[in-house]
Amino acid sequence: MDNGHNRGGPASVSDRAANSTAVTNKKGLRALTWKVLLGYLPLDTKQWDRVLAQKRAAYQDFCKELIINPGASSNGLGTPMDDHPLSQHTDSRWNAYFQDTELKEQIDRDVMRTHPDMHFFSGDDTPAMQHREEMKRALFIFAKLNPGLRYVQGMNELFAPLYYHFRSDPLTEHSTHAEADAFFCFMDLIAEFRDNFCQQLDNSNVGIKATLTRLDCLLEQADPELWHHLQVENKVNPQFYAFRWITLLLTQEFPFPDVVRLWDTLFSDIGGRTGCLLRMCIAMLVNVRSEILQGDFAQNLKLLQSYPPVDVHAILDRAANLPH
Repeated sequence: MDNGHNRGGPASVSDRAANSTAVTNKKGLRALTWKVLLGYLPLDTKQWDRVLAQKRAAYQDFCKELIINPGASSNGLGTPMDDHPLSQHTDSRWNAYFQDTELKEQIDRDVMRTHPDMHFFSGDDTPAMQHREEMKRALFIFAKLNPGLRYVQGMNELFAPLYYHFRSDPLTEHSTHAEADAFFCFMDLIAEFRDNFCQQLDNSNVGIKATLTRLDCLLEQADPELWHHLQVENKVNPQFYAFRWITLLLTQEFPFPDVVRLWDTLFSDIGGRTGCLLRMCIAMLVNVRSEILQGDFAQNLKLLQSYPPVDVHAILDRAANLPH
C-alpha cells in the first residue's frame, strides 16, 4: 500500500514544518505535515500504516457504538418492551436517541453555515452534502466522547480546515478516510486549547479569561502606548474582540487560505501553540496601530471585531519578531 512515504519522511516533514513557508499542499504535503505536527502520526514512518489502520478502525467502532438506532438493542436481542418513544428511563435507548437528536440539530445548524462561499462545503450537489454529513458525524462523535465539554458553537470552524485538506489529499487511500483522520487531529487540537472552551474554567488561571489577561499583558509589554490608548483611554478590553480570535484560532478573521497559512505556523511552533497564537494576535493589533491610536471606543471596537484585509505574511513576520 502506498502510504505516502514518498512525500517525505520525518526529516523532510520536520524541515518543512520548521520553515513554515515551505508547507504547501503539493502531493498532500500539508495534510501529511499537519498529521505529524498534531501527533496523529509518529515520526517513524514505518509505524504509519499500523497507526492509521488502528485509528481508522477505532473511529468506525465509535460510530457503531455511539450512533443510536432506537429500534435495535445494542446486544442484538431487540428493544425491551418497556423501552418506547415516551420512556424517560435513563437507560432508555429512545430517550438517549431524542437527546442525541437535539445535539445533532445544533451541530447541523453550524455545519450548514460553514464557509458558504466555498463549493466544497456548500451547495446541494452530492460531494458537498457528503462533506457536511461527514463533518456532522465526526463532531457528534466528539461531543459524545467528551460529555464534560460536549459540542461548543464554532467547533465546526476548527474542524473544517483539517477536514478540507485531508479530504483533498490526492492519494485516495487517505482522502477516503478524511473523516476519521480529521476527527483524531481535531481531538488533539482541542485537547491543547480545551480550557478556552470549558465554562467551568472561565474564572480560573487556565481558562479563556486568563488567556485574555495574558494577551493584555503581552500587548502592554510589546507596545505600551498602543495598550494605554486601547485599554486605559478607550476601555476596549480584550474580551470585546479577542475572545473569538483565540477560541476559534483566527478562523473568522481571515480568508480560508490565510487561515491555513496561519495554521501552518501555529502547528509547527514547538515553543507552545498558545504563545504563538497570542503573538499573532499582538501582531494583528500592532498592524492596525495607527488606526487604533486615531480611533475612539466605537471605532476601535468595530475595527477589531471586523478585522480589515491584510497581507497575512505581514502578520506572521511581525509575530515572529516578537519576544518568545
